[in-house]
Amino acid sequence: MSIPRATARLQFHKDFTLDDAAGVVDYYAGLGITHLYASPILTARPGSMHGYDVVDPTRLNPEVGGEPALRRLVARLREAGMGLIADIVPNHMGVGPDNPWWQDVFEWGPDSRYAGWFDIEWHSTDPALEGKILAPFLGQPYGDALRAGEIRLEFDKASGKLFACYFNHRFPLAPSTYAMVLRDDVEISDALSRFSAETADGVEALHRLLERQHYRLTWWRNAAEEINWRRFFEVSDLAGVRVEKDEVFEATHALIFRLYAEGLIDGVRIDHVDGLANPGAYCRRLRQRLEELAPGRPAGAPQTAPYIIVEKILAAGEQLRPDWG
Repeated sequence: MSIPRATARLQFHKDFTLDDAAGVVDYYAGLGITHLYASPILTARPGSMHGYDVVDPTRLNPEVGGEPALRRLVARLREAGMGLIADIVPNHMGVGPDNPWWQDVFEWGPDSRYAGWFDIEWHSTDPALEGKILAPFLGQPYGDALRAGEIRLEFDKASGKLFACYFNHRFPLAPSTYAMVLRDDVEISDALSRFSAETADGVEALHRLLERQHYRLTWWRNAAEEINWRRFFEVSDLAGVRVEKDEVFEATHALIFRLYAEGLIDGVRIDHVDGLANPGAYCRRLRQRLEELAPGRPAGAPQTAPYIIVEKILAAGEQLRPDWG
């Protein structure tokens, strides 16, 4: 059961969960399928229908049932003599308010623990981007969005933090700039009103505040010429991850390693391996880590070498290198 004879790919999302998959195991077993091949099951952006926009690689996606549902599915697969291959996305993460690492970078800038986890050029030839990250998420030029009142200052009572909000985007303010907003003798609601676009003074005050942040809000059309961080192709809501760094590799794969060690997955399919800084080194390291875990897998799981497959774009005449493992 270590090497699939035939796989069936299942696309998981909120309307087709891991428990739904358990209900079709017998059907696929009857077709001779040896392994189900799961779309990404780590926590993706809420409502994602594909899962390739992972925002938290440390948790299984609650929208597809989380770990309890995965255990139920695997138990059913083992009863049918089948295995499970998991799709993983090491090259990039979805960005936005649901990604705690990305939000930390926006809040703390180069001082964030995660500043080096994403492929960001913090030192730019453009003075406006020195020590900042470009945020090309506005639907119109910055000045127009500001004057239209589309960028609002909000206080989150649950977290005690201040945010610049633009529709579904929430950009945390740098703690060093809170003094520009909060005053001991003024209620928070009154303090925020000074940054309202309803007055020219409010627009100017909000602009001065935004100029002090670790990000520069801009029109999405400016990304092509000004972007200072690696994206997935030209998709601005998918940021490149520096998985070649030891701490990033371990943090983004810790859950996958645990799932393999506990016999809940039998191998992985690597999404877009060409996007990595060193695909060969990554693959060899991944195989080494999985093979180190293999002897401790439970009795009900295959005790053979982990199965690893990559999505690789081959140029004309190019062959997959045999030393990738």
